[in-house]
Amino acid sequence: MIDLSCFAEEVLDEILEILWTKLEEAGRESVPAEEIVVGSGPVHPEALGVLEKSGLIKVQDGSVKLTSAGFEEARRTIRRHRLSERLFYDLFEISEEQMENVACRFEHILIKPELEEKICELLGHPRFCPHGKAIPAGECCDRAEGLVDQTVVPMSDLRQGEAGAIAYVQTGDSDKLKKLMAMGILPGEPVNLERRFPSFVFTVGRTRYAVDEEMARAIFVRRLKTSG
Repeated sequence: MIDLSCFAEEVLDEILEILWTKLEEAGRESVPAEEIVVGSGPVHPEALGVLEKSGLIKVQDGSVKLTSAGFEEARRTIRRHRLSERLFYDLFEISEEQMENVACRFEHILIKPELEEKICELLGHPRFCPHGKAIPAGECCDRAEGLVDQTVVPMSDLRQGEAGAIAYVQTGDSDKLKKLMAMGILPGEPVNLERRFPSFVFTVGRTRYAVDEEMARAIFVRRLKTSG
C-alpha cells in the first residue's frame, strides 16, 4: 500500500475518487485541475503534488490523469467507499443524506483487505452502490463467481441432510439481512439442512432454525466437496 501520510488521507482519497468517476466512468483521458473540487473549493495544488510524487497521477498543462498505479489505487478507494455505502444503507438503514459522510469515515477502516472481503461476502458481493454506481469487483468477487456454478448454491437448492458453509447472504431487504445476521448466518459458518418441508430447518453450529423458502433462497451455501 502506498504511503500518503504526508497529506490528509481523506483529501487524497477524495481526489482519487473524483478522478475515477471523471476518467474511468466518464471515459475521459484527462481532467482540468479546476474541475477537481474537494470540499468547498478547488483542489490544493500541493495535494496534486503529493499524488504526482507518489506516482499516482500525472499533471501536464493544467490537466490531470491517472497513472497505471493511480488507476489501481483509485479503483481500491472507490470500491471501499461504495462498499461502505452499501453496508450502512442495507444493514443500518442510514439515510442517503447521512450515508455519504458516514461512508467517507468508515472506508478508511476497510484498508485491510481481509476486512474488506468479509464485508463484501456478508453483503453478497454487491455490484452496485445505493446510488446505482458500479462497485469494482474484488478478488473475493472473482472467486465467488468462479465457484457459484459448481459449489455455491442457495440453501433452498440443498438436499435434505446436505451440509456446507455459509458463503454469503444476498437480499435487498435490510430487515431480512439483520434477522439472518442475528441468527448467526455469517460467511464461513457451518450449516446443515435437516428438513425441506414444510419449512427449511437447518442448524448453524449447535442452534436449529426454521425459515421459509424465500429466506432460504437468500442464504448461499458452499457445498462440501464429496469424494468419488
